[in-house]
Amino acid sequence: MDHGKSTLVKALTGIDPDRLTEEKERGMTIDLGFAWLTLPGGREVSLVDVPGHESFIKNMLAGVGGIDAALLVIAADEGIMPQTREHLAILDLLRVSRGVVALTKVDLVDEEWLNLVREEVAKYLKPTTLAEAPIVPVSAYTGQGLLELLSALDDLLQHVSAQKNIARPRLPVDRVFSLAGFGTIVTGTLLDGVLKVGLDVEVLPQGLKTRIRGIQTHKQQVASSQPGSRVALNLANVARSDLVRGNVVALPGQLHTTMLLDARLQVLAEATNPLTHNTFVDFYSGSQEISAQVRLLESDEVQPGQSAWVQLRLQKPAVVTRRDRFIIRIPSPSLTIGGGEVVDISPRYHRRRQKPIIESLERLMHGTPEEFILAALDRRQVVKWTGSAKTPHGLVGYTLEEVVKQSNLAHDVTQQTLETLLSEGRVCKVGVFWFTQAAWDTLADEALRLVQDWHQLYPLRSGLSKEEWRTRLHLTPKLAAEVFSVLQATGKLEQIEAAPIVPGSGQMRSGGLIRIPGFQAQFTAAQQQQVTRLLELFQASPYVPPVLSEADAVAGSEVVNALLEQGTLVKLGDGILFLRVTYTEALARLVAFLQENGKITAAEARDVLGTTRKYIVPLLEHMDMLHITRRSGDERTLVHH
Repeated sequence: MDHGKSTLVKALTGIDPDRLTEEKERGMTIDLGFAWLTLPGGREVSLVDVPGHESFIKNMLAGVGGIDAALLVIAADEGIMPQTREHLAILDLLRVSRGVVALTKVDLVDEEWLNLVREEVAKYLKPTTLAEAPIVPVSAYTGQGLLELLSALDDLLQHVSAQKNIARPRLPVDRVFSLAGFGTIVTGTLLDGVLKVGLDVEVLPQGLKTRIRGIQTHKQQVASSQPGSRVALNLANVARSDLVRGNVVALPGQLHTTMLLDARLQVLAEATNPLTHNTFVDFYSGSQEISAQVRLLESDEVQPGQSAWVQLRLQKPAVVTRRDRFIIRIPSPSLTIGGGEVVDISPRYHRRRQKPIIESLERLMHGTPEEFILAALDRRQVVKWTGSAKTPHGLVGYTLEEVVKQSNLAHDVTQQTLETLLSEGRVCKVGVFWFTQAAWDTLADEALRLVQDWHQLYPLRSGLSKEEWRTRLHLTPKLAAEVFSVLQATGKLEQIEAAPIVPGSGQMRSGGLIRIPGFQAQFTAAQQQQVTRLLELFQASPYVPPVLSEADAVAGSEVVNALLEQGTLVKLGDGILFLRVTYTEALARLVAFLQENGKITAAEARDVLGTTRKYIVPLLEHMDMLHITRRSGDERTLVHH
């Protein structure tokens, strides 16, 4: 059980990584430990000491994400043990390709035994990602080989490229604690970006909003931390009890949770049984541990040593990104059976044995940046035709930040690739939104067709309400404004200028309508005859004219609505209509009476115009609404502006 890992870490760094009393009493690492050292070449590195015993593999998995290299510790007096095999399998599944093997306790064995163990280890490493790892015999007690081990680590890390910075920092939390005077502190290995003191961040999956009060790396206060470094964050206004290992600290809105993901899964060659469809497993990614159901997309089972496309249905929300590696274990008996790579974090629920789905996943797995970006845009831009109306549902664009998030590419690579695709005519930029060219063409066509259909259906109406147009296209207000702006700039749509009902009144007629440029409402010969007959009735008794229902009976509601929209008729209150000239004259006569007499009653107003109460009350209320008059009891006076 005792490989001498923690003793070796203490000999290299001077730091005892075993924090727990139980660990010190039992002489065995139970949970993650942390230490650091400066290598001979001057590079400062962090060490995450993970438990070796098979009972604590879950804790080991929480610390192994995001590492650059593995220091695999094997006791020379014992050789490769079952837990060593499982650790090595996990490193292989996580594609950790750099490592050094420390053969500890060499002071307890003779040269012949040491050579046998070295050969056994080299042979066992051969089919794994650590096949080329140097094997260094050491003794933490005598100091033998420690300098050689440090030198081997130094050589190894000289060739490690800097961890990628795609401006989307995330810290998988592997430890949570609180300190008096500081509050809540979380630790982890920072991935994908930079965190700075003072930044607002959120803790996922809970969505807790907080702020970084302080950052430490290797117990030193720093203003910012780089990807790949061990980080301790002091978080403001968050209780220790609100956080757990497995949480992820990220910038607000940059990462989302998922309960369904597509992945390429490899089953270990050493697995005792095939993996069958709908098996329940424990899913490990970063520091997260989540129960999941494995849906096999191609077959009913996957044999040991084989790989397959799977869809994982998680029992609670996970925070992962495309290209993340993961491990799966059978809960009982607790055993690592495989692992793989996340390919899509926001897939649809797939039917099984569908060739197009498998082909699509293959493209996502092996694609170029162009293919990733087009796939990300396509995912959002699927058109669902509903009934005969053929309305596209959910046709929306991505902002640059959303494309970065979905494609899992660096910000500058995404920007550059989008610009290339734009110059090739494969994508289209509408305001701040990006579309595939095909999706934009579909949306633009549909946007125009809606207006054309409206003109055909209602030839007497000036245009279609902009809000109704937006709703039918299922667009957000911001995107609708951008789409209309492009179609207007290219002369395909135009907005009808709103006209006031009364000059200076602020009450507008036909505002927010859009039409095909040049469209004019026109009456047919039969409708024109109805218009003439109706207007004759209004002219015959201008102040006791037909009400709306009577006008509709003479000319039909479409004709009457057209006359209202054109401004020939004015509608007041509940179905009261006037000719515009009559309406304007009425207001002028009533205002003249008020200027002369100072006030007016409903009865006086009725007599001024020679009308009835049915017409005068809506007219006076309309004048109140326009702030021409102010009512006090039964009397009205002029409002002086």
